Amino acid sequence: MELVNDTDFLEFLGVQESQNITPAVEFKERVNAVRTNSGSMQGLKLPWKKMDNLFALRKKEVTVWAGINGHGKSQLLGQICALTLPDARWLVASLEMPVELTMERMTNQMAGFSNVTDDYSDRLIDSTDDRLWIYDQLDTVPAERILAMIHYASTKLHIDHIILDSLVKCGLGVDDYNAQKKFVDRLCWAAKSLDVGIHLVHHIRKSEREGKVPDKFDIKGAGEITDLVDNVVIIHRNKDKEAKIRDGKPVDRLEPDTSFIVAKQRHAGIESKFALYFHPDSQQFVSGPDAKPFQIVL
Repeated sequence: MELVNDTDFLEFLGVQESQNITPAVEFKERVNAVRTNSGSMQGLKLPWKKMDNLFALRKKEVTVWAGINGHGKSQLLGQICALTLPDARWLVASLEMPVELTMERMTNQMAGFSNVTDDYSDRLIDSTDDRLWIYDQLDTVPAERILAMIHYASTKLHIDHIILDSLVKCGLGVDDYNAQKKFVDRLCWAAKSLDVGIHLVHHIRKSEREGKVPDKFDIKGAGEITDLVDNVVIIHRNKDKEAKIRDGKPVDRLEPDTSFIVAKQRHAGIESKFALYFHPDSQQFVSGPDAKPFQIVL
């Protein structure tokens, strides 16, 4: 980019930018609010108590949820959404999965068991009224339309958190790293300016074997993706454990079925790894091998 040398034009631009220059003393209340809340993890608590004060979902932040295909990223995010509806308003843009399948899985997760009757499913879905919205698109959607949807959802529907599943469906070339960087940068701007949490599902590069636990450097696409966002969570399914079970080999029952890895948390600075266990009947991830599934009480 060529720098502007015209003094009169720079003065004109300076007047425009002056609206963003504020005396520091005007930020006292905001500073005090941060200090008041600095002793605890702020944001929407996740269903698992073990994560309290270590990780939470905050508005004004973008979180990348990364993992290998089939490792449960979307399923886990759906569970978080379903179980936190009493405390937050969500919009789900599941661009890779039909709405009816997304909602069927979420109703199982809300109920805490599968084979939910039609009547009970209807009651569960009715309970989401004014709490859950679906972006009903099942295709690649141009990036500018995604940004427009976020603007409408946050300003008109007062949504707290938005799931975008996934980056590959947001109209960006897989090798167009510059476009990816610009789009994620705009997501970060939208989250902060519109006071909404944005959750972007993304994929991991293929490695020599699926059992290898990835890190944030294995995330596909532009490196700026992880640089720009506020949080990076990696979901990794324990395929090695599953293989042992299939082969009849002994396994440690405390060995996790899935690892929830906080690979970046900019504003809290906490990076940690949590063990989760899959409960097939409810399609939930629970905190221990003997933990009971969560249930939404109607």
